[in-house]
Amino acid sequence: MRYKAQTEEITMSATLRQPSGSAFPTRAPRRWFFLLGAPYAIVPSLAAVAYAFYDVGPWVLLTPFVWFFMIIPALDAIVPKDETNPPEESIEALEADRFYTHVAYLMIPFYLANVVLGIMVLVQGMPIWAMIPFLYALGISSGGILTYAHELGHRTNNTDRQVAKIALGLIGYGHFCIEHNRGHHVHVATPEDCSSARFNENVYAFALRDIPGAFMGGWRHEAKRLRNRKEPLFSHHNEILQSYAITFVIGVGLIAWLGWIALPFIVVHHLLAFFTLTLVNYIEHYGLKREKLPSGRYEPCQPRHSWNTNHTVSNIFVINLQRHSDHHANPQRPYQCLRNFEDIPELPSGYPGCISLSLFPPLWFKVMNPKVLAWAGGDESKLNHG
Repeated sequence: MRYKAQTEEITMSATLRQPSGSAFPTRAPRRWFFLLGAPYAIVPSLAAVAYAFYDVGPWVLLTPFVWFFMIIPALDAIVPKDETNPPEESIEALEADRFYTHVAYLMIPFYLANVVLGIMVLVQGMPIWAMIPFLYALGISSGGILTYAHELGHRTNNTDRQVAKIALGLIGYGHFCIEHNRGHHVHVATPEDCSSARFNENVYAFALRDIPGAFMGGWRHEAKRLRNRKEPLFSHHNEILQSYAITFVIGVGLIAWLGWIALPFIVVHHLLAFFTLTLVNYIEHYGLKREKLPSGRYEPCQPRHSWNTNHTVSNIFVINLQRHSDHHANPQRPYQCLRNFEDIPELPSGYPGCISLSLFPPLWFKVMNPKVLAWAGGDESKLNHG
């Protein structure tokens, strides 16, 4: 069984919630509920269609912003958390079930529709009071495609990895999976990782490290891979350029259709999608640090080195990405199999709520710094200060 060795290692460092004698029973994943990622994603398209074709006022363009920043956090606060785990005896069957992979495939057309229809209505024009929140929410929403690219990019199946490149091509972030797998997962929760936020570092300062750091790291890792294979960097063998080619084709198509006025909207949209990943990276490991061993190496990544949350609604919408503790401890474990653990750091809300909080650094520090210090037992030297 693929995860046997990994599971044995993890259960030594954290207590897996078992059905026997536990308040949190095991339960199969909510199989069909993951399809709700489609209506979650398509809100910007619905707003764009309503505005462009049904003579609805520009107020409708505010709905994506309200949906992401208000409604989802409210639902997370109302709906009880899901702290159950899939039964261990079902893991092998669950990981072999391609239904969950097809869910990820299904979402790509919805996000493509968001990009096309969103840029279309922006080019057509709207009041500035509607344009700013709509463009912002569109970029944030498009960043959600990274959830599915992230899942598929961790797979060993070549088809899944190719689809991940297509997904990344929608927002021009083709270097993501390479840096994420070969850089972030190696250095996570250490000062060496550009995508692990430091204690008392605000999200805007973090973005100045994370976005360029991920870009440079992705190209560095891909250059090394191609050099080892004795293949040229600037060629069809370059996996980053393969994804960028998709970005280029979509961009050229939009400009051919809508004119050069579409270009600034495309650029801003992509940058906002990049910033979405930065926001997620920021909240996933804020302040946490793996201890350096006498050998000079860092301790293995354990569930306690990632912020976790079991908020039901947002976990369904982001295919369990918020069960980040198990993901980093077991990177190859697919989303339908991710587990909950005892004694791990927990976020106060799902990712949408925490993203909203992180945009206001004083509020973020007020809520999260006590949690980080509690995680470290009050010892600031154990935190990631950079």
